[in-house]
Amino acid sequence: MEQDTPGRMLIISSRLAEGYQLTESATKNLQHVFTTWFPRVVYGDLTPDTVQVRVVVKQGMITTKNVFGAAFVRADGSVIKSVTYDQDRMVGKVCPYYDQSKTKYQGKNDGFDERAVYYSADPATIKNRAP
Repeated sequence: MEQDTPGRMLIISSRLAEGYQLTESATKNLQHVFTTWFPRVVYGDLTPDTVQVRVVVKQGMITTKNVFGAAFVRADGSVIKSVTYDQDRMVGKVCPYYDQSKTKYQGKNDGFDERAVYYSADPATIKNRAP
């Protein structure tokens, strides 16, 4: 992936929890969440050594919205920390460093859908910052 400015690349790997099924429209919505909102939400929780965020999506206990169990992972595969995000709290999150135009779906790997996301070191270089 081309980078015109120094920044940070991150892999977000996601899958549905065992037994959790989505309709076609809910699946499309989930793809939108992982492209538009999720990278913005996790940015504040990244540590300098985070290279991947592994996410398991399940149905929330209180609402019917998705809940995202995220494990922040180092290059050696060890987990730094785990955080749970509720889809209801994602919409509208702002992250001036996230460059959505450089997010690319990488395909499946070990049952996880993988996306490469890019965070710019300089938010002024991002051409299309609107979600």
